[in-house]
Amino acid sequence: MKYFICALDNIQLGIPAEQTAQVIPANHKQTVLCETENDDVTISLPVLFRLNDITAPHGIVLKTGSPGKTVLLTPPIDIDLEIPEEGIYQLPESLSPLLKFFRGVFFSGQSIILILNPLTLIENVLR
Repeated sequence: MKYFICALDNIQLGIPAEQTAQVIPANHKQTVLCETENDDVTISLPVLFRLNDITAPHGIVLKTGSPGKTVLLTPPIDIDLEIPEEGIYQLPESLSPLLKFFRGVFFSGQSIILILNPLTLIENVLR
C-alpha cells in the first residue's frame, strides 16, 4: 500500500494514501488541535505532537463518511512510499496514549515510520 511520508521532528509519519481524497496546500498555521467550521474538521498533526513551531503547508483531505470534509494539516510531505502490509509491526498499547492513533511501525533502513490510523485519530479528537 502507498503512504505519504512526512517528518514530525525526529519522527517519520506514514499516512495511508488509500484513505486520502486529495492533498491540498494549507494556508494557515493552526495553533489548536482541532477546528470545526460547519461540517468541516481540521486537525493539526504538529499541534497533536506538541510541535507548534513546525509549519504545516499540506492539508490531507481524508475520505470519511461524514457530511463535511476532514483535513489533516501536516508538515511537508517528503515522499510517497510503498510499504508492504507484512512489514508493518503492531505497537504495544501500553507505551503511550499518543500511540493509539497509530496502527503500527515500519522499519526502513535507519528510519522508523509510524503508520497513522486516521479514523482512530478522528474518533478520539472529536470526542
